[in-house]
Amino acid sequence: MLTIGILGTAKNTGKTTALNAVIKCLSNKELALTSIGFDGEDLDHVTGLPKPKVVVDEGTLVITSTQAAHHSTAKLELLEELPLKTPLGKISVYRVKQLGTVVLVGPNSSDDLFDVIKRVQQYKIDLLIVDGAINRMVPFQFVDRIIIATGAARTTNLDELVLEAKVMVKAFRLPRESSNGRINLSGMITIDRLRMHSRDSVLVESPIHLILADDYKKLEQLLEEMDIAVIRKPQLICVTVNPCYPERRVEGYELAKLDISQVVERLKRELDIVCIDVNKEENQLCEVLSKWCE
Repeated sequence: MLTIGILGTAKNTGKTTALNAVIKCLSNKELALTSIGFDGEDLDHVTGLPKPKVVVDEGTLVITSTQAAHHSTAKLELLEELPLKTPLGKISVYRVKQLGTVVLVGPNSSDDLFDVIKRVQQYKIDLLIVDGAINRMVPFQFVDRIIIATGAARTTNLDELVLEAKVMVKAFRLPRESSNGRINLSGMITIDRLRMHSRDSVLVESPIHLILADDYKKLEQLLEEMDIAVIRKPQLICVTVNPCYPERRVEGYELAKLDISQVVERLKRELDIVCIDVNKEENQLCEVLSKWCE
């Protein structure tokens, strides 16, 4: 069974849009879905704007909490209760009996994600898709593949958006090595901590431990100058970019849109990475996924 993580860099960066596109692209596979934390609310609790729903087809496995299952429109059959709890009830394995939408409330820790992966394997699933945002992304170090979902909701400054995406891609392209002769920096990494070892060969747990650092401009410079390797990392499939963002108005928020074509083109050109406006280029995403998920 292959595991794919969809990592949103902020709220409203198109993570659910990317997830729905991935589900459609891989409809010929036996799929299971879960989320690190919570996904699937009707309205954004900050902006009050409607959010896209996760749509699932018959036969898909859904790993979510009891209360979340009750708030899903898809008809779900309970297969197994897991010994994992959330504020919204126990996490269980369900099979979709009739197409609809689901609310995902899944494991919150790396250990819990391991338990979910272990349980799902017994159902002879081809792919487990794990959804989650940057503020709860540490468990993503253990998935096989990853898609980064970013966009104008992260920042409307396109230069900053490009910089952040570049740093993330570079972090996921660091070599994977053992601890032979390297200084092992366990846990979360800060810029100051890296600078203390700027002349050393260092080893960090994963790219995810790096990209939680507090200054992307300084982190990019250190990634270029230092000899850094990682113990484990998912393989990066692509970056999706969402042009939509919530714009503050006098009476609340309205959905606005940026031209992010230059972001897409710059990332393709400067990093030789597949970068997709998932709202317009779903077919390209399907082509990419077919190569990575054979």
